[in-house]
Amino acid sequence: MTRSRTSRAKSPGLAAAAQWVQKDPARAEAEIRLILAKAPEDPEALRILAEALRRQDRSGEALTILVPLAERNPGSAILQQELGLALLAQGAAPAAVSSLRRAVALDVKLATAWLALGDALHALGQSDEADRAYGRFVQCGASDPPLREAIEALKRGQGNSVEAQLRQRLSLAPTDILAARILADICRQTQRAEEAEVLLTRVVARAPSFWPAQLDYVETLYSQAKFLQALERLETLLQNRPTDAELLRLKLRGLADVGDFNGAVAVTRQLLALTPAAPRVMLQLAHLLRVTGEREEAIDLYKRTIAIDPHCGGAYLGLADMKTYRFTAADVEAMRLVLKRTDLDQETCLSLRFALGQALDQLGQYEEAFRNFAVGNALERMRISFSGEAVEGVVQRSRQSLTGTFFATRSSTGLSDPKPIFIVGMPRSGSTLVEQILASHSQVEALGELPMIYELAGRLTGGKGDAAYPQAICQTTDEQFRNLAARYLRQVQVLKRTQRHRLIDKLPNNFLHVGLIHLLFPNAAIIDVRRHPMACGLSNFMHLFGQGHEFSYRLHEIGRYYRAYVELMAHYDAVLPGRVHRVLYEDLVVDPNTRIAALLAYCGLDFEETCLSPHTTQRAIVTPSAEQVRQPIRKDTGEHWRHYEAFITPLAEALGPVLAAYPAVPPSF
Repeated sequence: MTRSRTSRAKSPGLAAAAQWVQKDPARAEAEIRLILAKAPEDPEALRILAEALRRQDRSGEALTILVPLAERNPGSAILQQELGLALLAQGAAPAAVSSLRRAVALDVKLATAWLALGDALHALGQSDEADRAYGRFVQCGASDPPLREAIEALKRGQGNSVEAQLRQRLSLAPTDILAARILADICRQTQRAEEAEVLLTRVVARAPSFWPAQLDYVETLYSQAKFLQALERLETLLQNRPTDAELLRLKLRGLADVGDFNGAVAVTRQLLALTPAAPRVMLQLAHLLRVTGEREEAIDLYKRTIAIDPHCGGAYLGLADMKTYRFTAADVEAMRLVLKRTDLDQETCLSLRFALGQALDQLGQYEEAFRNFAVGNALERMRISFSGEAVEGVVQRSRQSLTGTFFATRSSTGLSDPKPIFIVGMPRSGSTLVEQILASHSQVEALGELPMIYELAGRLTGGKGDAAYPQAICQTTDEQFRNLAARYLRQVQVLKRTQRHRLIDKLPNNFLHVGLIHLLFPNAAIIDVRRHPMACGLSNFMHLFGQGHEFSYRLHEIGRYYRAYVELMAHYDAVLPGRVHRVLYEDLVVDPNTRIAALLAYCGLDFEETCLSPHTTQRAIVTPSAEQVRQPIRKDTGEHWRHYEAFITPLAEALGPVLAAYPAVPPSF
């Protein structure tokens, strides 16, 4: 049986010197020389001395000790390891490889030797063998107590407590890919994605088979909206693992993020081929087909999913979100039956409540429909955080800070590029229809609901939150606005799928950022789409949003939010007269030709007949209104909300003067 260390226990002096060899190698050298003065042939003392010398960049001196020592102790893995490390430090990579191979042959669990062997092979350009050595290092090093402690701290959300130790470890062993990956995780956890990317770039270049690091690297690129880089990396990885489900799911996510929904459909079909009849994958494919307009196949998949999993609330909700799908009495009874179960998870219960509400609404059973919407909204509201006071605070501070005088003094900010068209307003106001109309123009591409303006607003406040936002705008320099505008254009360029010159950013809640948008792009079009507050408010209450729109789960909060929206837009109408073009949904559907012509003229676009028939335009549409805008524009009386009038008085009360004045604005605003 081979031994990696001498069998006798270390003396107290040796043990003390060994403890100091990493922290203070000069001190370790001094102490070990005192021991060697009494026992000059002690092999463990000589090995520690050699390590202390190497750590002081005196590897040549270390070799004069290690070469004869290793010859006298051929069965010591730890000596072969130290010899290999010293040779590597001297640039003698071939000799280092020989010693390190002997070390791991003697003790296969010697993590440091595997790491050094990977480094030596990497230096020699033997990348495949180096990758395998790094892989063995990952296997052996994962049980290292300090690394385990760091991983546990990270899981507890306490990565900061071990960051210093990891950095110290990397200063001593810069190629320690395990420590680098954990440090990168800490950086990602603490919103330092750029630093995480630098760390992971080095790791995956050195150890391509270190799979968790490869996946972390893709996630880190995604977190910085570097979608194309992430997708390129995934394509490289998929060459070796074409049927890896995890890689395919990551690719699917990236394709959806850049708006390549046809590509996302293709990848989801690959996943479904790997796991036929998997309800979750079938559901995902159905959602994507709804987005791309393949209605019949989407419906078929939703129904097949329900047949396999009768409790799949997401499939019922998907059918409800199609809006044009007509539920049957059998569908209603099936949902009622599932809702009687007491073991449903909250997600399923939520989906079923909203889907059943939509089905009952179609069947004219409005009171029961409302009860289901009310239960679903109450369940969702319990698990989200929303403060109407915070939104109203932003509105008031914006009115106080972003005045006409302020905008007059900042007339040369941002970039003059007229490319972006921003559509703002309340969700469920008709904004998707306006987007579809503009996207039917030969010069306009719709990019969907983009988070970039929200993210830029966050950059301005440095994470200090909404309270600091309006004042932060006032303190931002013209050059900073130009830089932020350039950053926005770089980010949206990645998402473009066509060569069309103009682009649409349709995020309704960007009404909170109209002042910022104006300062970033003084020549950009800003369109406010407005719908009757009761119709719009009820429509929000009847819909379960995937994310965001936290205001929409209590009727009085919807009313307050709508009121704050009207107040803020009235402010911008006053301080930036004519800057925002308003489209009233009711006017648009009654007289589309006139309203569409005015809309195009405001955007500086030539009139095109195709804009009068937006339902014929084929494109991916993510919002719940997708199926509706694929139908011809119809005169909507806007009176559907009256079926629920008796149940939604909290909405009317919260709207107050806004409801009484609509479509005008209360004089007090």
